[in-house]
Order: sequence, then C-alpha cells, then structure tokens
Amino acid sequence: MSETAPRTLSDAASSADRQLAAIMAVSRAVAEGGELDETLDHIAEASAYLAGANAAAVFLRTSESGDGLALRGQHGLRPEFRERLATGLPPRVGEGVTGIAVATGEILASEDVRRDERLDPWRDVLAHETFRSFIALPLILHDGRVIGALLVYRDETGIWDEQEQVFLAALADHAAIATRTANLLDETRRQVEGLSLLVRSLRAQGHEHSNRLHTIYGLLTLGEVEQARRMIGAVEEQYHSSYAHVTARIENPVLAGFLVAEAGIARLSGIELRVDRRSRLTTLPGGLSDLDAVTLVGNLLHNAVDAVSEMPAGRRKVTLRILERPRSLSIVVRDRGPGVDPAFERRMFEAHTSTKEGHSGIGLALVRGIVLRANGTIAVARPASGGLEVTVEVPR
Repeated sequence: MSETAPRTLSDAASSADRQLAAIMAVSRAVAEGGELDETLDHIAEASAYLAGANAAAVFLRTSESGDGLALRGQHGLRPEFRERLATGLPPRVGEGVTGIAVATGEILASEDVRRDERLDPWRDVLAHETFRSFIALPLILHDGRVIGALLVYRDETGIWDEQEQVFLAALADHAAIATRTANLLDETRRQVEGLSLLVRSLRAQGHEHSNRLHTIYGLLTLGEVEQARRMIGAVEEQYHSSYAHVTARIENPVLAGFLVAEAGIARLSGIELRVDRRSRLTTLPGGLSDLDAVTLVGNLLHNAVDAVSEMPAGRRKVTLRILERPRSLSIVVRDRGPGVDPAFERRMFEAHTSTKEGHSGIGLALVRGIVLRANGTIAVARPASGGLEVTVEVPR
C-alpha cells in the first residue's frame, strides 16, 4: 500500500469512512498496475485496517477446477506461519474454515481458533500464533465463481458482529473484482514477457546465422570452396548436436526450441549453457502454459548468465536440469557466478529488486508469480563450490 493509505484508513472517523478509505486503497492499488501479489498485499492491509485487526490474508484457488488454495497476499502474519501455510499445510477447498467458505460461498468465522474443531489439522502451528479468532469472506465474481477468500485475524476471541461482517463483505466484493483485474494484468505481462523472450532468441539466432552466411559467402567469393564446405559442415554438426541433445530430453517443442536458441546466444558470449543429461520433460503441469514455461526458465537462465558473464573462463557455465517426478516438475538452474548476499537472497524474487544497475528487477518477480499461481515453491541454495542454485517445484 502507498505511504498515504494507512494514514487515510487510520484517520477515518467512522466505520463508513474507514470502509470507503479501504475500498479506495484497493482501487488505487489496481490502478497503479502492480504485480498481482502486491495488489493482494494491499487488499490484506486495507482489510486489517478496516476491521481494526492486526493481520489479514488472501487465499486464491490454484486453478478453477482444482481444490487447491494458495496464500497469495498477506499483512501482519509471521513468516513462520506464512511458510507453513504455503508449503506444509495449505488449506483446500471444502476443508477447514477457509476451504468451506470457498466451497459454499458463505461467510464463516472462527470465534476461538484453539477450540475450533474445523482447525484441528493446523492445531500445532496455530498454537504459536497470537491471533485467537478470524473471519473468512469468500471472493465472489459477478458470475458466481468463488476465486478465493479474504481472511481477517484478531488477537481476541469472540463473535464478529453483523455490522463488521457487512463492511468486510462489501470490501471482499470489491476485492474480488480488483483481484480479477490484477490477475488479467499479470497474465498479459507474462504473455508479453514470454513472447519477448522468444522474439529475442529468434532475433539473436537470425543475427548469428546471418554472420555465418556472410562468412561463407566471403569464402566462396575468394574461391575458398573447401574451407566454405568445412564451415558449413561444422555449423550443421554444431546445430544438430545441440538440437538433438535438447529435444531428446525436452519434448515440449516451444521450450526445446527456446533452449537451443538460448544456448547459442550464451555461446556467442563465451558462456556454456548446458541442459543436464538427466533432464526429462514430456508434458508440462496443468498450471504452466508454454509461455509460462518460457518466461520461468528464460528469466532464471538470464539471471544465471548475467551472474557468470564477468567470471573467469572456467566458471562461465550455467546448467539447467528439468526432472519429471510422479507428483511434480522440478526445474533447477545452477550457475558458477559470485553468488548473492544472504540478505538479498530473501528479496531477489520481489518486484523491482536487482543487483544490476539499469535492470528493472521484473523478471524474477514474474517467475515468483508464475510459481505461486501454479501452487509451486522456490528454493535458493549456495553450493559449497560457489555460485547459486535455484530450484522450482511445480505440482502436477
């Protein structure tokens, strides 16, 4: 939320004024055109202020037909609680207070989280939290689809009175529209980014082939027919070797073609971009489109290539490993660069965060958005031999 929004909300004299201020804060967040997760954080913050609460969260369905729910926006929740909800025990449609609210489209409340039997699966993690009650408001679009739920948490037990529910329900209705709008903007950004990456690769390939053709033409003009023939053979062998290595492991034609092109681009800069021989991909998970896969893998590779671009020759290497598991797809990008500062590591996937001057920091934020939307996870490791390893896991 912008710096002025909290003041507007907290200074509002009446409940109606606070409701209007909260709705305006959400509208402003959408109008600013930020990332979906930023908008959802703003929605959570506005909801907490409206209810006079310390924390709030937004859960979205991971797909229209599935029963998965993912924590996508929050305000005031402890990092440990967020991590547990994201990776350990995420609620599902029809389970717990949140899941039942999404399944039924009805407002539900837990007056005491430590006594509510519907929350038994989360009993251990709730024991460490300060909030004692919460309300779950379904996010319902005009066509009746429930896309998720807005949760507001309080430190006190007790009933959420009718007026509070009315005000929060109105905000939830507005938040549903705002979420849908922000999601459409996010989808457009992802598609543009994916297409931009493909165009970049095609343009670079065209430039490389043009240079080779000019060289071959020059050799023929000079009468060096045998040398021109050898160069043609070398180019053909290099292409087929790279193409065969990738396509034998990556059966998605869009991603395979992109990787062949990216390897060629990296090679022009003296960087070895290699697809690990253990890699295997037959089909993408349902939560990833072809362009999503290109955007995700492409931005991770570009970040890794940038990291090794100024390293000694022996460390100008990037490795991609894609592994199909029974229940997930694993994407691992490993570079031999200088690594990153631990403090930056925690923020590297946030929007507008970059260590490179002149870089927007949008690419890795798009990666994070794609992974979260697919209900996946991102892990960053610093291998003992140096560099950085980023692992993405996307469920099937």
